[in-house]
Amino acid sequence: MSYMDELEALLRARGVTEERIRETVDDLAAFVAESGVDPEEEFGPVAEFAYDLGGEDTEAGPEALVWGADSFVAQGRMNELGAQGWEIVRLDRQGRFVSHREEPPQAWEYRQESALGRGERERMARRLAPEGWEPCGHYLTHTYFKRARAAVVGPEAVLEEPPEPTGRRFFWGVPGVAVTVFFLAVLVVSLFSLGRTLWEGDAADRVATLLGAVVGGAVGLAAMLVVVWLAFKLLARIRNR
Repeated sequence: MSYMDELEALLRARGVTEERIRETVDDLAAFVAESGVDPEEEFGPVAEFAYDLGGEDTEAGPEALVWGADSFVAQGRMNELGAQGWEIVRLDRQGRFVSHREEPPQAWEYRQESALGRGERERMARRLAPEGWEPCGHYLTHTYFKRARAAVVGPEAVLEEPPEPTGRRFFWGVPGVAVTVFFLAVLVVSLFSLGRTLWEGDAADRVATLLGAVVGGAVGLAAMLVVVWLAFKLLARIRNR
């Protein structure tokens, strides 16, 4: 039985809902396939990992928290919650941070970096490893690293009375809102123009318009990702000086 099959069976035995089992196993399988890691090395023994994942169904398990943030405020929010003892274990398909807090909780530090492709992520991980940083997930052009504060300050990283997290589950900053509004406006205008051309043009015009829209959309998306990657590369250099 594979690691994922055994994990699925153990979660089912713990009474976890089928919907949650399928979402969890699918996300983990996609992460393993993309990153190429060995699941037992990445997540630990399957029985212990199943206990952690199903822990919110029992009093003995760790606290769980799933939250999101736009890229402009993510690092600040990660470190704020890390100081409260929340450890990020992965990112899900929506780019949300899947976190838990063990007992006794200890503080964590995080950093957000920009990387295009698996090769650059692996090089970055090797470069940061001597400082105690380890990967905890990636999404689009961003990759994330965590480090236990105990590696820096020792036993002082253990938290005696960690605060409860805010009820919010997504955090926006002004730059993130502005960028989102801009791209939504561009999308609406583009779709309106496309629809008008398809409605008024003949068959040949419609085919040409659709082909142009597909090619233009792909090029525009690629250009946007590259611009975002370069922007965050620059911001990361400024921030880490």
